[in-house]
Amino acid sequence: MAEEEGSWDSTLDEWLISEGFCYSAGMAQLEDGAFYAAAPEKDEAGWGFIYKEDHEQMITQEDMTEKKMTITEATSLKYVADNLKAPPTGLWLGGQKYSVTRVEKEFQVNETTFTYIFANRPKKGVAIGITNSQIICAFYDDEKGQTAGNCTKVLAAFAEWMKNTGY
Repeated sequence: MAEEEGSWDSTLDEWLISEGFCYSAGMAQLEDGAFYAAAPEKDEAGWGFIYKEDHEQMITQEDMTEKKMTITEATSLKYVADNLKAPPTGLWLGGQKYSVTRVEKEFQVNETTFTYIFANRPKKGVAIGITNSQIICAFYDDEKGQTAGNCTKVLAAFAEWMKNTGY
């Protein structure tokens, strides 16, 4: 299993990191939202960017009070994939909160369509592609000279390839 996961890390590196348009990427099964592959692969650096163990955060409630809540990032990502909006606790990836700002249920690349979700935070963002069975996340950072457009471009190409190969 580790060898197969490692190959997906390499695949993410090749498709999403190598051109410099994204600083990190991750892939999760649609069924549970848990990342099983991360890039950059070298020294497993990607995991430090995209994943954080369950953690507590102060979350503003509807009545504007704050409540300490446990964040499980895989549950958060799965909620976004299933509901096309952030859960009440927000979308948390790598210990950082992102705001979902764009959703396209039928994002088209050539003859292929997939669900596209974009979320951002100050000077950073994540482009999310949902294929038949996978959730692909590509992260960009303005301070590294990366843009949402280029990040989305490489995510779209990878999501198209994934769908066309049966994922």
